[in-house]
Amino acid sequence: MPDCQSIHLNALDSADLSRLRAILNVICSEAGEPLRGAAMQKIAVLLIGLYRHGVTDHDKLLSVARLALTQNTPDVAAAVISGAGRPEGGMAGS
Repeated sequence: MPDCQSIHLNALDSADLSRLRAILNVICSEAGEPLRGAAMQKIAVLLIGLYRHGVTDHDKLLSVARLALTQNTPDVAAAVISGAGRPEGGMAGS
């Protein structure tokens, strides 16, 4: 029987993608960046990775996306993903 985390490792369905797209749209609007720009593509990859690791809370994903955009370093993604195994999809320190 698959555990909760392995379920998220499967392909994302349209509802999952819609949730992530809504978060990405907010970030695009706030940053004034085009959706298909390099910065937004990196944020999209980060969001998908986090979601697949069990971080599904809208506010947490939005906060991480904002942080990643301001930090603009791959270390943010690695740090967040390493904390993604926390209970209820939380992050380190949350």
